[in-house]
Parts: sequence; C-alpha cells; structure tokens
Amino acid sequence: MRKRMVPLLLALAAAFLAVSCSSEQDRNRNKRTISATRFPKLTDYALELSVVSPRTEYYAGEENVTITFSLKNAGMTPVTLDEWHMVENANLNIYYAPGTLKRTADLPPDRWKQSPTCDPKARGLHIRSPLVLNPGTNQALIVVPLAFLKDLRDTGRHEPYTIKGKLNLQSVDVESRPFEITVK
Repeated sequence: MRKRMVPLLLALAAAFLAVSCSSEQDRNRNKRTISATRFPKLTDYALELSVVSPRTEYYAGEENVTITFSLKNAGMTPVTLDEWHMVENANLNIYYAPGTLKRTADLPPDRWKQSPTCDPKARGLHIRSPLVLNPGTNQALIVVPLAFLKDLRDTGRHEPYTIKGKLNLQSVDVESRPFEITVK
C-alpha cells in the first residue's frame, strides 16, 4: 500500500508545482502590462468636463487660487480610465488666453497659454489608480490651481480672460467648453 502511495504523492506534488509556477509567470506578466507607460486610446466613451466653481472674478497677482472641474460619464456604459493620476491636479491642464469668449473663439491652439497645474517634480506623480465613471450622477471633481494669476500685474482695469480645461490623459481626448473670467 505504501509503495502505491509514493508515486501518487509524487505525481500530485509535481502537478501542484507546475500549476503554481505557471500562475507566478502570469502574475508577473500582468504586472508588466499594468505598469506600462502607454495607455491605449478608448473608443466608446462620452465624458463631459465642466467647471463647477461659482467664482468668476479674480485679482491680478492673487496666489493659491483654485478652480474645480467636474468629469462626468454622459454615456450608457461605464468608463474606466486606467491611467488616472493619484495626484489629482495632474489629470488636468488649464489653458488661458486674454480676451472675451467672442474674441478667443477662433484662436488657433498654439495661441493658448498653458497654466501649470502641478509641479513636474512632485512626489507620487507616477502613481496611478483606475478611475471608474458609471453612467448617471457619478462624477469626479478635479481641483486645480489658477497659477497664471500670480504672474499678472494690476492694471487698474477689469480684463477678461478665457479659460478651458483639458484632461492630461493619453487614453481619452476631453476638453471643457471655454469660459470667461474677469481679472481686476
């Protein structure tokens, strides 16, 4: 009886080792895929980016000013953004141009200036976590600084500026409608 059990136990041990080794290889392969720096373009999504901050008047030279954007899924299926940065403000770029909405409506893309939303040397910028947006009332709020205000000089007049936000992600191309603010 004992002689029959030894080969059976050896066969079970070999099968166990073969299964555990192959799953270890699969686990490592998934890690490489998740940590990839390129993210494929999504094809079926309907995301809306809009401003939810009520403030429209700011002061030239003002520091530590933030503005809040809302990212919603307007489609019928859930959308997963695998490349979502854990540093919230790294997910959005702010673009601005002097002038009213009417004057900046036909401005070419190279005439818009980018306002920094995060320090490129900040710790944790490489850390990402998937963001799942379900259809309906589910939304992500993104708070970003209006850093360009601190570089403006007070002219004594109320000057209009047009601002728009654009997601800083490779997998989707989402931009807010331009909106106007007044700088005093």
